[in-house]
Amino acid sequence: MTLKRKSVGQQNANKDTGFTETENTIIDQLETKKKTKHVEKSSEGGAKVGKMFKKKKAQVEDETETPDPVVKKKRKLAEPVEEMETENKQHKEKKSDDAKENNDLTGFALRVPKPKQIDNKPKVQKSAKTETKTPVNKKFQREMANNLKVERKKKENESRYDLSIKAKKIWEELRREDTPKDRALAISAELFSLVKGHTKELVFAHDTARVVECLFGAASQDIRQALFTELKSHTINLAKSQYGHFYLIKVLRNGNREQRDAVIQSLSGRVVELMKHKIASKVVELAYNDWANASQRAMLSQEFYGPEFKLFKDEGITTLAMALKKYPNKKESFLKFMSQSIAPIIAKGVFNHSLLHRLTHEYLSNCNVKERSEMIANLREAVAQVLHTRDGARIGMLCLWHGNNKDRKAIIKSFKGLVTKICQEEHGHMVLMAIFDCVDDTKFVAKSIVSEITSHWKDIAFHETGRKVIMYLLSGRNQTYTHPQVLEILKQGDGNEYTKKDPATRQSELIEWASPAFLDCITAEPEVWLKDSRHCLLLATILKYCVGQGLSTAFQAVASVVGQLLDQDIRNMFSSENEKVQYWVEQSAVHMCLKKLIQHDKVRSGEPYFSQALIDNVDEETVKGWLGCNRGAFLLVNMMETDIASVKAAVEEKLKNLRKYLQRQKNKGADLLDSKLTNF
Repeated sequence: MTLKRKSVGQQNANKDTGFTETENTIIDQLETKKKTKHVEKSSEGGAKVGKMFKKKKAQVEDETETPDPVVKKKRKLAEPVEEMETENKQHKEKKSDDAKENNDLTGFALRVPKPKQIDNKPKVQKSAKTETKTPVNKKFQREMANNLKVERKKKENESRYDLSIKAKKIWEELRREDTPKDRALAISAELFSLVKGHTKELVFAHDTARVVECLFGAASQDIRQALFTELKSHTINLAKSQYGHFYLIKVLRNGNREQRDAVIQSLSGRVVELMKHKIASKVVELAYNDWANASQRAMLSQEFYGPEFKLFKDEGITTLAMALKKYPNKKESFLKFMSQSIAPIIAKGVFNHSLLHRLTHEYLSNCNVKERSEMIANLREAVAQVLHTRDGARIGMLCLWHGNNKDRKAIIKSFKGLVTKICQEEHGHMVLMAIFDCVDDTKFVAKSIVSEITSHWKDIAFHETGRKVIMYLLSGRNQTYTHPQVLEILKQGDGNEYTKKDPATRQSELIEWASPAFLDCITAEPEVWLKDSRHCLLLATILKYCVGQGLSTAFQAVASVVGQLLDQDIRNMFSSENEKVQYWVEQSAVHMCLKKLIQHDKVRSGEPYFSQALIDNVDEETVKGWLGCNRGAFLLVNMMETDIASVKAAVEEKLKNLRKYLQRQKNKGADLLDSKLTNF
């Protein structure tokens, strides 16, 4: 298609628009093509057309209605920078397409104004604050933050904030120990009149929970009852609250019997849930262990046997054994529910409550072998946490008796650094006795348990229950040193499937490991062991059963102390109004210790002998003093009765020049000793 030049008249006819007819035709074609392309793009997009495309479409329609390039330019410059860039790219592409299609339009130079290049960087208007940066003091910032915090509190909850401020001012005087009782009652009445109706808001807050707690402890019975009635319906939420649970603890400790029963009744039905809660479990434990009676304890513990006991309590069931006896068909379901209830508590690390110890002990005593092995695997890392209660100690012993070697080693490793404390536990020390009975790896036991006992021997040997552990370690199941009831409990672990070594062999190996350290302790401080009557019994046990090269040295150390006169301080300690003590042998505990050691020489297989060491360290003057007291004379009789030739000869040599003095004494020991001396 070729376009001819128009005449001058035609050009003048279109003089109003400023373009010739040919130019107007070309412009119309370009605008039409531009419009059709935009329509095609919008139709192809379909439902995906967004706000951007809608704006573009509206722009195309405006451009077709107003073809004036000046208006176009103004509108384009008024749009955002990002839309200008996209339109410039589209304009270039359209221009190249039109140039290809209109190859016939040669000789016509259309001057299209080039779009101005606009800087892509967005202009940021600098405010006066950013232009002049001034350093702000940290103290000023904290003060401003605190002021804003106070203002925000006042705006959000002005009444509660003012109430807490007033309550805490009164509480400051109420909580002091030097506040008179009459004044405390008056202040508590004033405080309750202020917080009445708002205690729920205050008891859960971190700053006012102590106010409510102190109010219950210091107020009169009427105010306590009114306060308890107001918060009674929130017992479960209070038990779970980080701050509110202290109020419940205060109620249990300072409330009357009716209030405690109401708290325990509120906990009923939710015990399993609350025991899994780290905070609420403390409230349940306090209620169960300190304030609940026998029927209430049974009511709380029943909920672990099965879900039906949450609603339907059975007063005739107090233990799991009774529940299984009454419902034998439900044994499997009871044990399964107990396992599912106890396992999460162990995993959470809150397994230090007596209620759970009792339930776990019952579970391990009634479940089958597979279930017991699974529970022991879960418990082996937590045994050290439960040894402070009677049932907890039984749990530890059951885990040792029925656990495999891996379980036993894990339990012993968990005792690292805690052996001294376990030895001093009223019930937990029996777990160490069970270890001495059932663990065949004596080398591992010696390094883990015995070494810690010997390194802290004073804290253990001079403790009431600690010395029982040492005596059982050395003497074994000897009723002289261990109570028969304790021995009956320890016998329950005999015959377990994982213990193979002979008990006598195991004990002798442990004694070999422990002997050097104990003998060194006696050699270093022999007088410490003789001063206290309680220590003398343990001293006799150590010197009777320990073996090794240090035994002779320990004999000599003890004999050298006994062969001396008492100093004045020890005389005053041993003497009484009716009895004046001058020698060690006159004290009853020391005399008994020496007597047992001398008599034990009869069963020794060979040297060293304690009687030999003792008679060698006593001079003639001391022997003369011994003859004047009944206990000293009987010790010499005991030496003569050992039938050890060297000992008898030494005694006769000491008494060679004291025979007449011996015959003048009027005590039974002297008379018996005189009858034993037949050689002169």
